[in-house]
Amino acid sequence: MSNPVPPPLPRGIDYDLPTCGDTLCNSQGTCARPHGGGTDFVCDCKLGYQGEHCEDTVNGALNIPLTLSVLAVIFGLLIFAFIFAKLRQRQKKRQRRHLAEKHGYNIAL
Repeated sequence: MSNPVPPPLPRGIDYDLPTCGDTLCNSQGTCARPHGGGTDFVCDCKLGYQGEHCEDTVNGALNIPLTLSVLAVIFGLLIFAFIFAKLRQRQKKRQRRHLAEKHGYNIAL
């Protein structure tokens, strides 16, 4: 089996050149003609991007508060686990002391 030969590319078109969407719209949209007419192109941004040249993300303003809240939850869980472990340790120590007194053991705790 031989590989099929791709059809020849039309002359004068260089597909390696950046498109309008790549350059004008930061690769986050496509170029379109304005609705009211005119010669300049406007960017039709992909989902999640906005701005004249698709330079802003829609959820960009959420990044810092979301990160801080996740870190706060993790930190809170660590503190809770530490407190729980300390309370459990005290409870076991009290139980051992109680058993030692009940059975007459002389154990230094």
